[in-house]
Formats: sequence, C-alpha cells, structure tokens
Amino acid sequence: MSPWSAMPTDCLPTLRRAVVEHAGDGTDVRTTVLSLCIEAVAFAREGETRQVGTRARSAAHLLLELTCPQLDATSLRELSMACERAAVRRG
Repeated sequence: MSPWSAMPTDCLPTLRRAVVEHAGDGTDVRTTVLSLCIEAVAFAREGETRQVGTRARSAAHLLLELTCPQLDATSLRELSMACERAAVRRG
C-alpha cells in the first residue's frame, strides 16, 4: 500500500490555475482537462513512491494529448508539469 493519498486537496487550486491558464476558454474543455489531471496524479500516486512525479507527468501528457488534441505543445508541457508538482506533494 502506498503511503501517499490519492490526491492532496491542497493541490487542487494549483491544478485549477494551470487549467485556467492553459486549457482555453471552454468550460467543457477545462472540466475535462482538470479531470484528466486529477486522474493522472491519482494513478501516479497508487504505485511505488519512487518516480511518482515522472509517472504523473507522463500519464497527464498522454491522456491530454489523446483526449484534447486542440492543446498546443506548450500547454501540454505546462499542464503535465503541474500534475508532476501535484503528485510529489505529500498529503
């Protein structure tokens, strides 16, 4: 069992800010992107504590790239990095 919780609640504002900044204006798109980011972080935190950030960043990038092709490379990178930062926080 992992010592990490699925998603630290204090990370949600950080993820929300990244989504608002990089996911465009549509509420549906923002909701989808935030949901995918939360899923990527939760997935990364389920396994071993080693490389949690890398798993979160990679999972977020893959999910976002496949689900939201309208996101440009910079947005994908910034959102993936926000997921990485959220994943490595203890909570």
